[in-house]
Amino acid sequence: MKPGAQKRGIIARKNTFVLFLVFLAFPLMAHAGGLGIAAILAVYSLIALLGFRPPHPRNIPSLIPAAIWAIMALLLWGLISTLWSPYQSTNTLNNAQKLVVGVPLYLGCAAGIYAQHKYERNIFPWLLVGITAMLIGTILTDLLTDYSLTLLVDPLAKGETMVTRSADMIQNVGHAVSVLVLLAAPTGVYLWQKGGAGKIAAMFMVLLIGFASHKANASAAQLGLVLGLGFIGVATVKPKLALRSGFIMAGAALLFAPLLAYTATQLSPNIRAKLPFSWEERVANWQTLYAKILEHPFIGHGFDAVRTFTETHTIRGFEGRALVSLHPHNAGLHLWVEVGLVGVLLACIALYLGGRRLTGSSGLPKPAMVAASGLVAATAVMASLSYGVWQDWWWAAIIFAGATISFIKEPT
Repeated sequence: MKPGAQKRGIIARKNTFVLFLVFLAFPLMAHAGGLGIAAILAVYSLIALLGFRPPHPRNIPSLIPAAIWAIMALLLWGLISTLWSPYQSTNTLNNAQKLVVGVPLYLGCAAGIYAQHKYERNIFPWLLVGITAMLIGTILTDLLTDYSLTLLVDPLAKGETMVTRSADMIQNVGHAVSVLVLLAAPTGVYLWQKGGAGKIAAMFMVLLIGFASHKANASAAQLGLVLGLGFIGVATVKPKLALRSGFIMAGAALLFAPLLAYTATQLSPNIRAKLPFSWEERVANWQTLYAKILEHPFIGHGFDAVRTFTETHTIRGFEGRALVSLHPHNAGLHLWVEVGLVGVLLACIALYLGGRRLTGSSGLPKPAMVAASGLVAATAVMASLSYGVWQDWWWAAIIFAGATISFIKEPT
């Protein structure tokens, strides 16, 4: 064996081993609130770079899909918008800088996951099944035993009570359930392809994820799972149509988000009072944001500006509740408020380019399109109802789940 080939083999084995550790750590990071997901993906990429021979600079533009360039343009625009944002971070790196640095690292881990498909002995698809099952098991253990597993790993500190800790534990499990919903499409479709027992396992897995989201009272995750399954059903017949429609739906949710905020302003107090508490808070949130969007519709208030919106209100007897919490619980409104129409258009361009590439002649095989359709639909729903658009763990979780779709091949 030539020295160069031997060196490449050592580097490949090193990267495979580190990726194996990332998969093992993934359910633990997800159950702990998801915040560690970004860290383990970034660490993989940094270690993978050791010994890696970078391509010639002139070849880089052709190696990176246009959708990725559009995503980076959005993140760079967000970084530029910190110049007029009223929010001033005290951290060494502000959140915009973390994303500009972090997202390429998360994508580097995705590239490492994708690279595994060229090996005949690829353990990672079954490892994906294993970590999904593990995450289901740990989540249900906590939900059915008053968070006994969390308390076993992280007991109450001296003077701490369940009342003071419960909010964090509920939030952490809610994040973990959302990650489960992201994994449902790639894991479920991979199992379904195995036929027989695989189909039974896929259905059982989906039922357990649905039960977990119900027990966690994670309504956004429940809706994401249901719509994701619906898109998967359509994709089994029309895979390109379903996947393109998923990207169109995601883009429309961003572009027309102000209409949602305007609709929220038109709801009467009686209608709002009939909504679940969390939804009434969302409506109040979106009402406030509609006026904020009109103030700076083109360039927005700047990155993380919503953190400076400190207005409060009283709702159902609870005083001092923030009208806008740390984020708007809607990706479209978040983009409109902070980076304006410019940022929204960049996001929509990225979605258009991504959908075109994945459904093009050199895009995904049909079974992978089925899984991607479910993932895109579920992500669009949860992003529209729950998490902040700049949360790095959320970016990392979506990228990880998206990369695992490469495990799904055409039947041989």
